[in-house]
Formats: sequence, C-alpha cells, structure tokens
Amino acid sequence: MSQPERDPRPGEGPFCAACTEETLAWDPPDTTTYNGSGSRFYGGSDRCPNCGSVIKELYLTVLWIPIWSLGRYRIIDLGFSLSRMGSQYVGRRFPVSADNPWGDKRLSKSLAMADYLTGKHQKDWPEPAPSRLPEHPEVRGSAHEKAEVMWAAGRASEALPLYEEVLARHEAVLAIDDTATLQLRQRVGEAYLAVGRVTDAYAMLEQTSHHLARVLGPGHPETTRALEAVAEAGSRMGPRGIYDADAVLQKKLDALEKSVGLDDPEALRVASALGSTLQLNDVTGGIDLLERTLERSARVRGAEHPDTIEVRGQLDWLCDVAETGGDRRARRAAAGARKRLHG
Repeated sequence: MSQPERDPRPGEGPFCAACTEETLAWDPPDTTTYNGSGSRFYGGSDRCPNCGSVIKELYLTVLWIPIWSLGRYRIIDLGFSLSRMGSQYVGRRFPVSADNPWGDKRLSKSLAMADYLTGKHQKDWPEPAPSRLPEHPEVRGSAHEKAEVMWAAGRASEALPLYEEVLARHEAVLAIDDTATLQLRQRVGEAYLAVGRVTDAYAMLEQTSHHLARVLGPGHPETTRALEAVAEAGSRMGPRGIYDADAVLQKKLDALEKSVGLDDPEALRVASALGSTLQLNDVTGGIDLLERTLERSARVRGAEHPDTIEVRGQLDWLCDVAETGGDRRARRAAAGARKRLHG
C-alpha cells in the first residue's frame, strides 16, 4: 500500500523553507525607542541567498546602549514607514537552545527567571470549569475519530470538513468557552492554516487565543500554542507578513458582508480580528470597527456570550494602545469609546 500524500508545507510568508524550518513563528514587538530606551535590533549576518533574511539580535537598550540580549531572530526589513515613524519588518525567532549557543549565563538566568515567573503566574490562575463533553459524547462520535486519523497522517484537507462538522455540534451543545470546544476551535484553525486558508486561520486562531488566555491563563501551554499559531498565520498573510493583514482581512469581510451578512458568526470573528490588526496602521479605524462589531455581537449573540466578551476585551485593549501611543485623534476616539463602553 502506498503512503498517503501529505499536504505540502512550504516556507512561511516571505521566508524560504530552510529559514522557516530552523526558526519559530513570532509576533514581533514594537522596536521604537523612547529617549534611547526600549528594544532594538543589532547586527545582520548570514544573509539567506533564497529569501534575503538576515540574523539579528534583539537587545533591551537604555540611552541607545544595548544592555540585555533578548534572543536571536531571522529578520526581513520591509523599509521605512512614515505612518509608524520607523522600520517595518517581519521576523522569526530561533529556539531558545539556539538563542544561547555560547552558554551566556546572563541570558540563561533571565530565561530561567521568565520561566519561573510564568509558571508562578499560571499556578495562581483559577482552575477552569470542567468540560461538559463527558455529558454529551454524541457530539464527537466517529467523525472526530476519523478526522484525528486523517490529521495524524498529514491529510489536513480531508480532516478539515470533518473537524468543522464536529465543531458545529460542539457549539450547538456546549459553551463556546468550554475547554473541549476551544481545543477543537484551535484544531480547526490549525487545519485552515495547513490547507492554505490563511485568513480563516488567522481570525479563528486569534479569537481562540483570547478565549484560552481568559479561561486557562496566558501562560498555559494551550494558550502558548494558540499564540504561536496566530503568529505563524500572521507571517503568511502576504509578502509583508502581519503588515498585510488589515487589507487581507478587509477583503474577506467585504466578501462575507455580500454573501452572509455582517451578523454571521464568521463575519463577527473576522471583524474582530481586523479591528485588532488595525493597530498597525489605523488605531482610530480599529476602535470604530470594534465598537460596531461589539454592538452587533451583543445584539445577535448576547452581551455575555464569550465571543462578545472577547470583542469587548479587544476594544478595551485597543483603547489602551491609542491612549499610550496614539495621536490626538486616536486618543480622542479611545476616550469616546471608553465612555460608551463603561459609562
């Protein structure tokens, strides 16, 4: 019997397959410095002949002086942006073992401390309510077993419709933030990514990551896995990675508006992802979109529905972004949204 053909896994976004293989997906930080303090890349070695990426080291800086290494990354510069007053880039992070190839004790100590604090924070996180899946074994059945076999064999395109079918049964019976439902949403998002439906993957995985962080805690392995998948989906949104996300998501939302309407659960999910992503280029527009999405979600799904709570949290977070780093127009929009949101 011949081996089943596996779904192809090429390089991610602008990175070639070899550079993708040696690194991890990563959501890059803002490297803007304030009075010389913040984070900044240094170096630029080992240029890849295929994708042009270079290896740089990210440092914590004080008065423009590199103080502490934050790890090594493969970086592709996208050029200077007037809107962000700085360089845009996409990056992928080397694993921790590669971050510390010379046994730097300071870096090892900082990584160990970060692991300790993450573990301590997670230990104090309240235990989630037990899943109600054992009360409803019929929602999985043979379709889920078959999907798992297909997924394990690398046949994501065959597993995906089965996973979608089982997820619909979960969401009809179990709570959206039931741990079993969230784990299945995560798998559907990963399957979208495996078959090249990057926009669907990004919207599903981002929403799921917020739910997992609220239910299981930000340091939980399931949350970390979801965040890494979000970063991978973002890196594949276009030639400029996450910087292309707003245009791609807007195109998807426009198509959904014509086909199923903006009240559809998928349209609400895409709109929430788009509102959050607009922090890169249009914080004010993101606040406006999230406010409208919150109103629709509360009307269609209920004010206390987990997906509505997720949109409300995203709006609160984007207001924080506008108040701390936005221009006057963005801060004014945030103040208005806060007043309407909290009274």
